This record gives sequence, structure tokens and C-alpha cells, in this order.
Amino acid sequence: MRMVKFVVPFICGVALIHAGCGDATAPPADQSNDRIGITNDEAALASRVTYHDDDITITGSGVGYPLSSASGPVMSIQAVNTSSLKLKLKAEVSPPTIDGKLLQATSVSIVGDRAVVSYNMRGEEYLGAIDVFDISNKNKPELKSEALFQNADINSVSTLGGLVIAAEATGDAGFEAPAVAEVLFLIGNYLILNDNWRLGLTSYAATSSVVSGGRAYVTSGDAGALVVFDPRDHPVFASVDLHDARWVDVGDGRVVVLQGTPGQISVFDESTMDPVGTFSFTGADIPESKSTLELAGGKAFIAAGTGGVQVLSTSTGTVVGSVARPDPASLGLAPEAVVTNAVALDDDLLFISNGEAGVYVAQGSQNFKDTGSEAQQTITMLGRLQFGTAESVNHVAFKDDYLIIAAGLGGLKIVKVN
Repeated sequence: MRMVKFVVPFICGVALIHAGCGDATAPPADQSNDRIGITNDEAALASRVTYHDDDITITGSGVGYPLSSASGPVMSIQAVNTSSLKLKLKAEVSPPTIDGKLLQATSVSIVGDRAVVSYNMRGEEYLGAIDVFDISNKNKPELKSEALFQNADINSVSTLGGLVIAAEATGDAGFEAPAVAEVLFLIGNYLILNDNWRLGLTSYAATSSVVSGGRAYVTSGDAGALVVFDPRDHPVFASVDLHDARWVDVGDGRVVVLQGTPGQISVFDESTMDPVGTFSFTGADIPESKSTLELAGGKAFIAAGTGGVQVLSTSTGTVVGSVARPDPASLGLAPEAVVTNAVALDDDLLFISNGEAGVYVAQGSQNFKDTGSEAQQTITMLGRLQFGTAESVNHVAFKDDYLIIAAGLGGLKIVKVN
């Protein structure tokens, strides 16, 4: 679904001063300052989580694709047995509120036994939040920590080791532009305020971030840039002006930035930040809309809005695969309500967020990491995940049998995948 504000991923760094991923120590006390209020009291947070153990079916009927075995540019539902793919809804998490105002879930990052979720506020007001979950128990994910932000949207998150880096849009007049990256620290799975700091960026919103080799890579949209900095010691190593920079990922020695209006990826060498190439793709043509990418096997899997999923070689830009977006008319939805805004992959599975159309799952003929960057990708659409209620989906993340769905004002759905 088209979003009024950019949504950006949080980034986390390597194990720092406040290291550790477990919860061996007692939770730190709740903390607050004039911008952020942190709750580490798990009992106080428990009311936001409802646990389930419900089967989720995958349906191929009436989901915006024709029932056909034909191949070609139009994706069709194939006669595929999905009985070996079992999904269980394990938890639903209601979004946090600030002064009675309901926030919307915008992004999810899963690293190891930790999941971090970001929230922002629809409309012009800047309000946001971060949740931290312990997902070591696959049957009972636990909400450990919550941070509520006054005067800042939190557009996206990622985590690693002892810190979180948030891509934000702020109303703080102390910055030249609203786009800001913020570094926060963790003790175990608990957020703390000690040593957190902010880096001002260009443009109206920071849109994504990722950490690799101890460096944070953050994008800001519209008249923005890719900025590379050390989240521990603050120095900025590089800044590259890029129009409409929506998402960044790092892998296989490459830094890849997804840009919109028009859709393209800009590829850089990770060690030198020298440009490798700029390659166009179909889609990402709606202004102020979210698009993400994920790297695997020298390929960029791009959530391309109206262009569905586009798979490009990061070396040559060759389009080696695609998944069309569902047909809005056949779903009874407006075209602007059905956009592919996020994609998550693991092995041969591809989970696709299609806005108000929901979450779809497709399957590759091989593990996506095992196929070469120039190899054509055979991808079969399996169908749509059936939940009890229809909610617009802003993001999906999949890692180690966990699928976490950010359903906007509907909060989160946490699914175990076998």
C-alpha cells in the first residue's frame, strides 16, 4: 500500500560496549528522557501479545493470479502440493500507542534469536516506537522491551550484537532536515538510553539501514543519499548522493541501493565504495512509496511496487526472474492498494508483501543462494496466506523458521514455518 511517509530499516552493529544477545542478567530499569520512554518490564508489555497455535492455509483460489500451467511474463498459480509447507500462527502483537494514538508497524529485522520491529505514525505527526522480541523459544516469542519516541517516526530497524540503528524522520528543528539515523544500545534484549546518539542526514526521511563489517549503511529518500558511518565512534566514511534511495543491503562484497522514480539499483564495491554499475528495473514508480530488496547468490530480489518482484544480477543488471503482482481488479481492490512493498527469502521460499492483498508465498526450483547471478530463476507462485482478518501488510521478514509480518495498524503476526 502506498505510504505517506518513507519507511526505513533500523540497523544494528557488531557487539559493542553493551554486548550480548541473551537475557542472562536481570532487566534494566525503565528509562526515559525528553524524547524517548523505554519500558523493560515484561509484565507491563505482556498485554500487547496474544498467543495462538493456529494452522495457516495457503490458498491459490481467488488471489489475483490465473489458474494455469502456462509460463511467460504473467505469473500463474500452478498445481503445486503445499502440504509439506506447514505454517502456524504463534502470536499476534497489537501496536503500541502514544497518548492514545495508535502507531503502525513498518518493518521487521530478525537476527539470531532477536527480532526488532519499528513503528511510525500515519499522517503529518511524528511519533514512533521500537519493540525487541526474544524468539529463542519458537513456540512462544516474548516481547522484552519497548521504546516510544516523541517527535520521530521510526521507519525501519535491524539489529546485531549490542546496538540498534534506527532510520527516522524527526520534527526536531535542531537538524537541517527531518532524516536522521539514531544509534541505541542494548543489554541483552533490553533497550537502554546510555550513549545513544543521532546523525543528521539529508531529505525528509531516513529509509533504510544495514550493518556489515562494523559499518552502518543508511539511506535517505527523495533528494537523499547513501551514508556510511561507524556506529561506535561516529565518523562518516562515505556519502553518495542518490535520488529516491529507498533501501540498502550488503552481501557478496557488494553494497546495493534500491532507488525509485524511476526504479533502479546502484551497486558499489563494499571495500572501496567504488561504483560497480547502475541498473534499471520495472516498477518502483510510485512517489513516496516503500520498496525493499534482499541479496542472495549475487542477485537482488526487489520488491518493485507495481512491478511485483524483480530479480536482477548485481554484476550485470540482467533480469533473471520476476513475480508479477496480483491483479487488483480480480481482487476487487484499487490498483494503488496492491503494491509489492517487501520481499523476504530463505532457501527456496519467497514471502511477498502485497499491501492490502496480503502476504503471498512463492517457491524457487533451487535454493536462491545456490544459483548463479546470471542464472534464470524459475519461481512458482504457491498462493496467499489465509488469516482470519484482511489487513494491509507493510513488511515481511523470514529467518530460521520464523515469518514475522508487519500489518500496519494491525500490528504483528508471528508465524512458525516448517
